[in-house]
Amino acid sequence: MLRVELIGVGWINAAGAGCGRQVPFLAGGDGPLPKLSRKDVSSRPFPRFGRMDAYSRLGVSAISFALKDAGLDEWSNPRDIAVIASTVYGCLSLDNDYYDTVIPEGGRLASPNLFAYTLANTYLGEAAVHFGLTGPGFVLCEPTLSGLQGLRMAMSGIAGGEYATAVAGVCDVGIPPSLAGTGSGAPGALFFVIQDGISDRGPSYGALTQNGEGATLFNGVQVEDLNNLASMCTASMRDQKGGNRDK
Repeated sequence: MLRVELIGVGWINAAGAGCGRQVPFLAGGDGPLPKLSRKDVSSRPFPRFGRMDAYSRLGVSAISFALKDAGLDEWSNPRDIAVIASTVYGCLSLDNDYYDTVIPEGGRLASPNLFAYTLANTYLGEAAVHFGLTGPGFVLCEPTLSGLQGLRMAMSGIAGGEYATAVAGVCDVGIPPSLAGTGSGAPGALFFVIQDGISDRGPSYGALTQNGEGATLFNGVQVEDLNNLASMCTASMRDQKGGNRDK
């Protein structure tokens, strides 16, 4: 049975933002996302943070919170940590804004600042540079944002020895204005840090496993989607703290 340890959780949604060991997770609705500054996200200088589009800033911030929760946000030497993210709409809204600058004047006014973020995986590179991550990084496009496919791929990479640690999650800023009324999905980002059972990175929320039927389980209970998994992590942390008090 495929098994990894879940050691970090970080998120941003309409209900708030934070790290799993500091703030209980609440699923967000369709409301506005909290506004975060660079200092909210990282204690280290991050010159490009203010220039990122909303989608990239959202993803990098949630990855930062997850790494902080796992005790992996500070570094001196690059680490072989993978990042795998799922999205429905990606940077499509920013792509539309960019092409609005391309159409006039035959492209002579095309914005280089917008162009830099017209790929759904650009923010993974930003996160890799800022946090010293040298493992593989890619984005999956899913028809609905469960995030389970990306999580399973991250688990498989650990099981196959490609890397010992991975960050996996979801990121979406919501439905682009050009597609209003054609879909659904609350904006937000939610990432988890997982590792093999050998590395010593500190306390674990619990074990993620995959059974023979392909279902993903957390501490033996089937995971429906990543929001469900984050809620289970909050419950696990509450139980662990209660157990410590009992002792």
